[in-house]
Amino acid sequence: MMKVVRYLSIASIALALTISAMANDAPQRADTGHLVVVSAELQTSINAKTAKVGDLVTAKLTASVQIPGGRKLRGGTLLLGRIDQVQAAENSGTSTVVLTFDKAQPKDGQLIPIKSTIVGVSTDGAGVFPPSVGPHFQFEEEPTSKHGYSVTSAVLSSNSGVFKASGKNVHLKQGTDLGFAIASTATDSTVAGNN
Repeated sequence: MMKVVRYLSIASIALALTISAMANDAPQRADTGHLVVVSAELQTSINAKTAKVGDLVTAKLTASVQIPGGRKLRGGTLLLGRIDQVQAAENSGTSTVVLTFDKAQPKDGQLIPIKSTIVGVSTDGAGVFPPSVGPHFQFEEEPTSKHGYSVTSAVLSSNSGVFKASGKNVHLKQGTDLGFAIASTATDSTVAGNN
């Protein structure tokens, strides 16, 4: 009987350690119930005709913002992203660019993991973005004469936004204003010293 109890105790400890290790390997989830909206200026130009999956894309915050949980990102902080999918408009077809911005890089250089959702686009510097969004927010903008492409996004999506154009290539110029809803995916120890 003692041996059975000992083996069960050892098995229980092994199971607890395995579950703990699996939890530590799980990706950090954003607190999508607490999102803050901020404007950022695109620092790189994106053209569906020449872009490639994995290309780095950056946007610079135009103002400081306090992320729920005490984290502050100052104006000038870079949002780092990448192109997840790209399709050029072949034979007057549809072009698509899927972007994900998942890190913030303050001037001190320490990366902060974030979840971001595009909530607006402005090519004339007069972007009006919603003051706040909820965890189920979805954004959809039809093609306009200003930029000629549609934009869709959702807070619950794994990417930040999808740009599409019919009959031409999506082309986001450097300096385009993007509105982002941002949540932190970092633990408090990850961002210590960034308040």
